[in-house]
Amino acid sequence: MNDQISKELLLSCKKRDKQAFSELCKSYERYLFTLCFRYAGNEHDALDLVQEIYIKIFRFIDKYNIDKPFHPWIRKVAVNTCLNFTREIKSNVISLNAVADNNVPLEEILPSCEDLEYKIEEIELKMTIEKLLKELTPRQRMVISLRYYEDLTYKDIALALDQPIGTVKTDLYRARNALKEYLSREMEV
Repeated sequence: MNDQISKELLLSCKKRDKQAFSELCKSYERYLFTLCFRYAGNEHDALDLVQEIYIKIFRFIDKYNIDKPFHPWIRKVAVNTCLNFTREIKSNVISLNAVADNNVPLEEILPSCEDLEYKIEEIELKMTIEKLLKELTPRQRMVISLRYYEDLTYKDIALALDQPIGTVKTDLYRARNALKEYLSREMEV
């Protein structure tokens, strides 16, 4: 992702230049997919969300103020799109084709891993965290993602969610407490 998208590129996008829009999408595809994947919890829904974000950007790029930074604007579009995502995900099946760290399928990691027990524990921890995140409300999942995965400040989260800082702090507090509660229940099982 380019932190500094050129004004010329953005102006071309505002003029509905398809090549410019394609370049803009390529610049942000990894960032948007990562954000959506953390929120949705699976690749299929994350890709659907990214497509929906691209459509919204294309439809509303003319409302973007060219004199302001682009990244906060696209993040806000992405956050709102994720928060409006309402489909229920009901899948407890873990495929060996599922992707672990570094975009490597689990199938390739498990047989070749020298410290198999450690790697399995690491994968199980990651899956437990993803499972716990799915237990949170969509709003809580988003504030956790923005705070801990994107390392945003309370102020930046408040801007992205269009909420007061106090509300963001409360949402984070409740989300952390919910995660602690879910984790303690998981440890009992």
